[in-house]
Amino acid sequence: MAHLVLRIIGFLCGCIGMILAWVITLMPQWRVSIIAENNGSQNIRLDGQWISRFDGLWSTCINQAQSGQQCSSYDSMISITTDLKAGRVLMCFAVILSFLAFLFSFIGLMLTRYQDKYGKHCLILTAGILYIVSIVLMVIPVIWVTSNIVTQACEPYCKGGIRIELGEALFLAWPAVGFLLVGGIILCWACPKKHRKETCIYTTPQDQEMVYRVRPTEGELRNCYNKNEYI
Repeated sequence: MAHLVLRIIGFLCGCIGMILAWVITLMPQWRVSIIAENNGSQNIRLDGQWISRFDGLWSTCINQAQSGQQCSSYDSMISITTDLKAGRVLMCFAVILSFLAFLFSFIGLMLTRYQDKYGKHCLILTAGILYIVSIVLMVIPVIWVTSNIVTQACEPYCKGGIRIELGEALFLAWPAVGFLLVGGIILCWACPKKHRKETCIYTTPQDQEMVYRVRPTEGELRNCYNKNEYI
């Protein structure tokens, strides 16, 4: 019963992490560029307006005070930075693996009433491993993009009219990693070992009757032959 409760908790955590991974992949707020004139700490222009640009994995958005937010896909692959290109591939693999882990864990929970415990445990253990692998694939682009944004923000040309900041997707990625990590660890830990040491009790065989046969001596054999001759 305790293992079943842990598996349900791991399943729910993995499901939440998978949904957050999908949301992060589709969000355009990975890199935020605020266009403002050098007027102190305020991120507004001298005319009272401000423009912010959001760069995501699949689209870019322009947010203005008057016209609102307008999003469009990238015109070509050249306009996408290297970290976002790599983020596309890695996040797609992470989402696919997390979805497969979700399916395996769901099927494993549905097989609780069946006698095939080996197949059920294999599915649940595979789901936990896939969750952990998807975490690695997700963390790589998040750290890469974060490092580039911090590096560009410290450069001299960014201290004037353009200000680069971390997007909401990068902050939302860490709760997703946390849920996937908790779900993967619980599913791996809640799965019992495949091979257990079985205790064997050795029982001695029951006492059996021993049948003895006495071998006659040579003298007895001769006497027997002599009696037969008389007959």
